[in-house]
Amino acid sequence: MICPNCNKEIKDGSKFCIFCGANVQSQSNARNDAQNNAQSVQPQVNTPQCNQPQQSVSAQSQNPQFQPNNFQPAGVNQGVFVQPAKPKKPMNKKLLFGIIGGACALLIIIIVSLVLVANHKTKINLSDYIKVSYDGYDAYGTASAEFDYDKYLDDLMKASSSFKKAYNSDMTCKNLYDSDITWSSIADYYDAVDIDYDLDKTSGLSNGDTVTVNFEYDNDAAAQYKIEYVGESKEYTVEGLKETKKIDPFEGVTVEFSGTSPNVSAKVVVNNSKDEVYEHIYYDLSKSYDIKIGDTITVTVSNDPEYFVEDYGCVFTSTTKDFKCTAVDQYVSKTADIKEDTLNAMKKQTEDVINAYFAGENKYIGVSDLKFEGTYFLYTKDENGWNWDGNNQIYIIYSGKVKSVEDKKAFDETTVYFPVRFKDIMQYADGTQNVDLNNTSISGETNLEYYYRNVDGYTNKGDMYKELVESQKADYTEEITDGLK
Repeated sequence: MICPNCNKEIKDGSKFCIFCGANVQSQSNARNDAQNNAQSVQPQVNTPQCNQPQQSVSAQSQNPQFQPNNFQPAGVNQGVFVQPAKPKKPMNKKLLFGIIGGACALLIIIIVSLVLVANHKTKINLSDYIKVSYDGYDAYGTASAEFDYDKYLDDLMKASSSFKKAYNSDMTCKNLYDSDITWSSIADYYDAVDIDYDLDKTSGLSNGDTVTVNFEYDNDAAAQYKIEYVGESKEYTVEGLKETKKIDPFEGVTVEFSGTSPNVSAKVVVNNSKDEVYEHIYYDLSKSYDIKIGDTITVTVSNDPEYFVEDYGCVFTSTTKDFKCTAVDQYVSKTADIKEDTLNAMKKQTEDVINAYFAGENKYIGVSDLKFEGTYFLYTKDENGWNWDGNNQIYIIYSGKVKSVEDKKAFDETTVYFPVRFKDIMQYADGTQNVDLNNTSISGETNLEYYYRNVDGYTNKGDMYKELVESQKADYTEEITDGLK
């Protein structure tokens, strides 16, 4: 069966054309009716005679609009279908617009793809090449970062043909790996893709601490090779550090003081045999000489704690300890510290010296009414030095009435002051005191003359003070009994 609208073959008995949608049955019925009507009104025309051709021609000539093809019998409706013309196929606009739209979309996709390809940069994640490792002991650990340059270079050359070309033209792998050329100096093109990295902390680390790797790079320079770096600061957690052993470096350690204050010396004494590690500990003293009683000496471990941990796996619980200088010999520094028995011994010696003096001169002079008047006490200002006149001096002062016993008196009875000097009064570590009582004599000389000599001592307290005390103020401090100036 043929569709009367599009002339395509369709299934027999179809009502509609599956190609153009035309109502095939209605058009077929209409055509059949028209043909039947045409046949029923066909005119009865007598066959013209042979002897009448001129009349027939003449009739056609007289009626020029009469054409055989235009002839329609009288009484026939001119709208009746005789022979339908072949219909023209209509255009499918939706399909056309779809084709055009698809072509435009494809063109846009192609253009965008070309742009993306032209501007595409391969991303290089720098974190992929970093390895952070830890070593040492907890609280003293170290961290280091290693960058895998071999893999980095391989990935660069895989990612960028332009980089690979530049690299191969200026530097072979053998030159890079087997020479001493540094990363930053191998070539100008290499600087464009050079990177730098560092760790924010590398020592003094404990398990659980975090360290951060920071990168520096120049994506503007790398863009010439269509490379883009990524890799922000990244944190890593410290782990795997070994546990340490804690020790007290001052266990069994003492400071031995020797000498006499203020000239005491000190040294560290170690008495710890239970652990050999103590044999490797060394100490420093804040002061090792010119020490006086009451001074505090600080002992410091001189070993570097980090190195000691690395070498022996031990951590010091402390690195300093104070020791006070107490139980040593010392020079008495003030009158109040002189013990009563020491003072009495010096007073007794003074009396003996005075009496011995007058006993030797009894042909000429005599003394009476001996009385203890007080003391001049001097203490050295240079505690760290040694003074020839002693670190301390004390004058035990007596007074007495001196008279001439010659037949012809040389002078009238006069009160004379007799100072006898002692030095370096010592107090031992056990609390006892000592003073040298030998080689003592009366200081000074009066203007009381006898037998070509003058009486020892002073008749004027002011003169005595000036000569014995004031003259030594540059080197000594003083304590004076009231009334003896």
